[in-house]
Amino acid sequence: MIKAMFATQQFQTVLGNGQVAVISKGSHWPADDPVVRANLDKFSEDPRYGMLYSVEPDGYDAPVETATAAPGERRSVRRG
Repeated sequence: MIKAMFATQQFQTVLGNGQVAVISKGSHWPADDPVVRANLDKFSEDPRYGMLYSVEPDGYDAPVETATAAPGERRSVRRG
């Protein structure tokens, strides 16, 4: 299965053949594409960037919770 990345903003980049390409916000790209690898700060795994809508859906701007702790971070868990 191909892992998809979503452009978080519109930007220009130079392709390997020297051509300039305009990358549209929300466009889907394979995670291993050279454009994605060279511009990781402009892509996200969050599929909300690829979503089209006429009215912003409830929860669209809600933060995405991560299930695991970042390096050096401790997660508090209550067990009952």
